[in-house]
Amino acid sequence: MMEEEDIQADVPKPSRRTGHVAASYKNGILVWGGYHETVNSTRYLLGNEVWVYDTFTEKWFLKQTIGNVPHGTSGAVAIVSGDQFFLFGGFRGNGNTNRLYRLNLTSMTWDLMEPTGAPPTPCDKMVGWCYREKLYFFGGFGVHPLHGVQRQLDFSFVMDTQTWYSQRGWSNQFVEYDILTSTWNWPSYKGKSPAPRAAHAAAQTGRLVYVFGGRHLGTRLNDLHVFDNEAMAWSGPVKTMGRKPCGRSWHSFTAISAGHIVLYGGFSQSEEALSDCWLYLVEPKTWVQVEREYPPRLWHSACLSREEEVVVFGGCAGNIFSNTTVRAEDTIILLQLSPRSLYLICLEKVSQFGHLLQSMLHMLPPTVSEALCQKYGSPLGSVLAGC
Repeated sequence: MMEEEDIQADVPKPSRRTGHVAASYKNGILVWGGYHETVNSTRYLLGNEVWVYDTFTEKWFLKQTIGNVPHGTSGAVAIVSGDQFFLFGGFRGNGNTNRLYRLNLTSMTWDLMEPTGAPPTPCDKMVGWCYREKLYFFGGFGVHPLHGVQRQLDFSFVMDTQTWYSQRGWSNQFVEYDILTSTWNWPSYKGKSPAPRAAHAAAQTGRLVYVFGGRHLGTRLNDLHVFDNEAMAWSGPVKTMGRKPCGRSWHSFTAISAGHIVLYGGFSQSEEALSDCWLYLVEPKTWVQVEREYPPRLWHSACLSREEEVVVFGGCAGNIFSNTTVRAEDTIILLQLSPRSLYLICLEKVSQFGHLLQSMLHMLPPTVSEALCQKYGSPLGSVLAGC
């Protein structure tokens, strides 16, 4: 029997994966790394492959990269700044890393950065963001921190005592990378940092970054914290109104505007893959559950498209700690929390009824004809043939 990947071999798409990274860039979404389980082993995806999902045409494109290519990992963090794709941390079978790579998105060439200053502790499952030519990383699960590094006063590392073979734990490390000087810094900040955690999620709206959930020791959290990049200050736990989402890890948290953030999926305290979707309203500090059915997902990626849809890719749909192999996913889920644009609806209808509109298609503006070709191929007969 042919496997699904073999059946669809003529249609380019990434292998199923979880623990990968993704980032919005121009008109698409970049996907790198991750892994999936086989019967006998864990397969990490190739580090020289970057997949690009065009959110308009809904098609995948594979980009091969060159240079100092990183090994495939899980639980890394990716940040796009201009035409640069930064990749930090992660985990592979031989442990955690704190390496920082930069991919030039014009030449598709990797560089291994060698910053000055005290580096972060090697870890995975942290969050990161960019603000004014600086990258920031918070939290994660990794090795015991080295002594002799001057960190913030409320820095904390909590060892995982439930797993005898792992000398790793959770931290609330907060580190800054200056892109212009290639320097690591442990910046001072006001307020109290969130407790150590990993597999949390963050959403950025301008100067503000919202951090939700994650795992701390045996607890999956549902607290919300805000970091102000201008004031360099943590808010402390935000007091929200109404019913809150349950505690979770391995979820996604995606800003769709300055006032609205989408929470989706994750892994619950009872070790269930979650399918619920919530909208956090920033101004009234209120959670609203979205009354739509979505499939369960955890350790997936979620990015905002130019069409203002949250594009979810990959992840797992079951208990990742199960003794049986849990298949990673290779599908796209669209979280549409606002009406589709009139432009996209019109393109769809023209494609659908092109045979009835044949005599009028020559009147379409060239840009619209080109968009139809890109999105739907040439379904409209000879008028758009050759596109």
